[in-house]
Amino acid sequence: MYKLMVTISIVIRQFYISNPFDVLGDGLVVNIGVTPILLSPIVLNWLAELFLPMVTFAVVGLYYDKGSAPVFGSFLYLLFYWVHIFMLWLMSLAGFTTWAAMLIAVIYVGCHVGVKALRNCHF
Repeated sequence: MYKLMVTISIVIRQFYISNPFDVLGDGLVVNIGVTPILLSPIVLNWLAELFLPMVTFAVVGLYYDKGSAPVFGSFLYLLFYWVHIFMLWLMSLAGFTTWAAMLIAVIYVGCHVGVKALRNCHF
């Protein structure tokens, strides 16, 4: 069952979750010194893919004990991967402005803190 879930997860991530940076049109201009460089949505996606799996794996570790239920862990990975892509899409919509990135990050961390607090609460 685990191998099936992993296969489904890979297919969904590769073919059904779109590039969150496509909303930027031609891309994002980044200034390195005085030289502006245009990063296309494809390049931005490649750069994000360097870090996204590590971040997603770390977040899944907050809710899942390795080896306890592999299918559940794989499902959580897919779920949080999608959430992280969605957050990147929201930030792209706002043009990666500082206020938008900070607001999204604060809400996201707040959700994790709230879920962990509820899980540890004994009514």
